[in-house]
This record gives sequence, C-alpha cells and structure tokens, in this order.
Amino acid sequence: MNSKTIVLALLINTLISLSASAQELDTFGGFTDIKGKKTGFFHTQKIDGRWWLVTPEGHGFFGIGLSHPVTGFSRDTVTYSYRGNQEAWLRDGIKKMRELGYNCVWSGPYSTERARFGYVDYELAERVYREEKIPHAIHVPLIKHQVELKPGEKRPDVFSDEYATFVQENVTRYVTPNKDNPWIMGYYYGFGSFMRSGLWINETLDREPGSPGRQYLISVLEKRYDGDIQKLNTVYGKDYQSFDDLRQKGGIAYPAGYFTYSKNKNIAADQEALIAEIVVQVNRLGHTEIRKVDSNHMVLGCYVKGVTYSAELWNRITPYIDVLAPQHFSETHKINPVVETTGLPALLSDQVFGNVYPEALLRLGRTPGPVPDHLDRRVLYHLLSRRLAADPDFIGVSFCACLHDNSHTVAAYDRGQPGFFTIDNEPRSRTIDTVIKENDYIYEQVRRPMNETAIKRLDDEYHETNAHYRAISGQRTRFLQQTNR
Repeated sequence: MNSKTIVLALLINTLISLSASAQELDTFGGFTDIKGKKTGFFHTQKIDGRWWLVTPEGHGFFGIGLSHPVTGFSRDTVTYSYRGNQEAWLRDGIKKMRELGYNCVWSGPYSTERARFGYVDYELAERVYREEKIPHAIHVPLIKHQVELKPGEKRPDVFSDEYATFVQENVTRYVTPNKDNPWIMGYYYGFGSFMRSGLWINETLDREPGSPGRQYLISVLEKRYDGDIQKLNTVYGKDYQSFDDLRQKGGIAYPAGYFTYSKNKNIAADQEALIAEIVVQVNRLGHTEIRKVDSNHMVLGCYVKGVTYSAELWNRITPYIDVLAPQHFSETHKINPVVETTGLPALLSDQVFGNVYPEALLRLGRTPGPVPDHLDRRVLYHLLSRRLAADPDFIGVSFCACLHDNSHTVAAYDRGQPGFFTIDNEPRSRTIDTVIKENDYIYEQVRRPMNETAIKRLDDEYHETNAHYRAISGQRTRFLQQTNR
C-alpha cells in the first residue's frame, strides 16, 4: 500500500468517525460534540456563531416538535384505534412522534386551546409525558386563545388584583410541580395571543370607571397627548372636556378584527402603544411569579402570530422572556433583526405548513392555512425545513400539525385538521416519508448555517410558493360558495 493510499484511507476513516460522532446524542437528544454549559436544565447558548438549545448535560440541541399531538378533537381516534384508552393513545403518540423524527414537544402534554372541552385527561397526560422522558414545555395558561372564550366572556383586566391572583394560582398549579424536572424545556402562556388587539383594548376601556385597566390605559393616552385633551379630541373626533371626563365617560374604541388597525396613523399608533402595555404587563407578571418558584427553566412567553409584536415590543419584553417565539416566518415582521437587538434566539412556535380540508369546510370560508392537496403540504414542509435549518438564529420549531385527523363536528374552526394518521391509525405514507426525510435533513443541516443571501433566497421561495397555494385555495373556496356544490 503506497503512502497516498494510506493517507486516503486515514482521511476516509476520519470522516466516517466525525460523521458518527456528530450523530451521537446525549440522554436528552443533544449532539455530544457540540459543547455548551452544563447547568442541569435546558437553556440557550450561542456556540460558534449559532444559537442552540442546550440540554441539561451541556450539549447542543435543536428542538423539532409537533404543535398538536394531543387534542380534545381526537376522541374518534381514541375510540376507534385505542378502544377508548387515553393512556395507550398518549404513549403511542410519543412513540409515533419519535419515529417521525420529532425530538420534543413545545406545546407540552396539551394546550388548552385544543383541549378546551374537557375530553383530555390533563393529569394523565402530564404523568405520561414525565414517564416517557421526552423534552417538553409546560402550558401555563395566562392568556386564552380567541376560540377559548365562551359566549359573552371578556378578556381579563390584566392590571387588576384579580388577574395577579390568577397568575399566582396558575404558577402554583403548573410551575411548582415541574420546577425540578430536567425534561421540561420551559413555560409558555398560550397560542395565538393578542391577535385581536383592538378587542383587548376595547374590553379593558369598556370596564367600569375607576377599574385598574381602564385607568391605566387612559393615563397612557394622557401621556401620549401631553395632557392636552384637545389634541386627542382632534384625532378622535371627540369633545371631552378633560382626561378625567374621558375616564368617566369612556367611548374610545379601536378596530376589533384580526390584525386590523385604523387608517388614521395617530389612532393606529395609539392602538399599538396600548396593546403593548397589556402585553408587557402579562409578561412581567408571569415572569415575576415564575421566578419566585423556579429560577432554572426558561420562560418562553406567549406564542404569537408573526405580525402581532413589533420589533419595539419584542425589545420591551426582553427582560421577561428567554426566547422570541413567533408562530411563523413573517414576510413583514422579520425576526432576525430582533434577535440581533435583543440578544435572544428565536423559536418558531407554531409554523403552519398547510391543511387540506373537505369541501364542506372550505365552503364555510373559515379554514385557515389551507392548501390544495396533501402533496402541497409535503412541498411546503420541504421548503420550510430548508429555510429553518439554514438559519443560525433559531433553536427549534413546532410544526402546526396534528398527529391524527381531528374531528370537525364541534365548530368550523376546529376544522377537521388533517394529521399524519387517520382516526383508524392508517398512515399517510407519503406525507410521513417526507416528514421523516426533512426532519433528518434538519438534523444534518443545522450544523452548517448559511449566509444571509442564501437564507433570503430560501425565505423568498417559501413565501412565493405559499402565496400561490393560498391563491388556488381561495379560488376553490369562492367556487364552492358561488356554485353551492
């Protein structure tokens, strides 16, 4: 054997050895060759230019999770595939997630948004997740999703003593039992928080005169208008005599739709300022109470739609959170600059990759995030995996999907969201094959983040493709509504 052959053989063996060591995982799933600080709990750390979630044993971990493996709309699955045995369903669900390449659950054993009708046995789910030793977050439900509100129920006055007590009680219920559990990644407050900012503000301002939230928000307006009520009257077309008059009479309201603001720039700016005060208060209270009990686990805050928080608001709540948790890649509210200014990494907390709905639901026009076909879900998952793995600012992702098909018998919103398995546990083989391959790709690629130009190209490709699918789905919905077929 000549010297060149020997060198080549050694090089090949070295590469094989490096590849093998790169895939060696610690107890929690961290890459053993990526060394971080060993603290005994999950935390974040920037290592060689890339942000990582670091395991309790001190190794780099990239969290790939599923947002809705446990939902109250899985009753049919539990009934037909598990003979009504929730424990068997929960344990098999964790097994299935691991086989798909998911290494954690950012939504935890359940989220109240998807389990709000009482079917899921919460205590059983919590116990199973502890026993199965899968990294997961814990939902501390400080904020309800829009769909959780009962008819006539208002959002809380977060400036009141009653809300402060509510926060304390929830921390006692959800944080105290988990404070020493190393498998917990952190605590989050809810999905889709503050989507209808106008409603949050209006319901606070519409409370009784003298109520804490009403008093506080009007004091913010008073400061914004330098105590000059005539300035406010000019902007809003009102005739208040003073800010005390406004405090007594009320009567100011903001657009109440999803992500809607007044066309009047001054009023829109006021709306952003007022919802920011509510958001900061929730995060401040949550963080303060959690840290009284638990100084080790991360505070993940609210999982919010990408356009909900401005860069300024992210910066304001930085003292109260350990990660930035937008629910998806936003075209208009880019999170990467916020990572730079806050010094916090990002988590995609509920990244949708499309859903395929039956015609009956499409006709209603209340099926968010649809795509024409299951093939298109696979295309988007592929594009998202490439986009995500390339970006050194992210520590993980929770893909917005269900493990099994969900029933749509309760309301259109609950929408029969398609899973990777039918209610009879039949796999959607091609979708599953794509997910396994793409999750494997993420594991490999996160070690080799790309430059900004390459990331932008991947980002544009994803958004352009998604826009085409939405246009097609919109045409389908309009056709079904017009023809009633």
